[in-house]
Amino acid sequence: MRKTYADKDIAVTFDPRLCIHAARCVHGAPEAFDPQDRPWIRPANASADKLAAVIAECPTGALRYERLDGGPAEAVAAEVVIAFAKDGPILVRGPMPLSDGAGNRYADAGARYALCRCGGSGNKPFCDGTHRTMGFEDE
Repeated sequence: MRKTYADKDIAVTFDPRLCIHAARCVHGAPEAFDPQDRPWIRPANASADKLAAVIAECPTGALRYERLDGGPAEAVAAEVVIAFAKDGPILVRGPMPLSDGAGNRYADAGARYALCRCGGSGNKPFCDGTHRTMGFEDE
């Protein structure tokens, strides 16, 4: 379900099933990420360096990139970091593969993902933002 938006310097991919609408992309590069426009991702409107930096802040991995201009590849944290977002998901960064109880690996889980902890996600084990509408609260 991942869709690609590319220009000559960078290919940006987006998987809406993983997005929790943290809006770091929209705030970080509004000239390239405009959810009111179609297409909503326009990589030609910002430098590849800026897009790479903004995408690296996406907490879920819904946004990823590939440099086409010879620039550095998307970095993977050397160590696994797990954080609990206040009133939100479990945020995972780093080289930690994700598997189900039968040992089947989730292909969607890259080096950044957000796991549901409210129990309401329609895309388990991934967070889909349902915690906001449920009123989930936890430090």
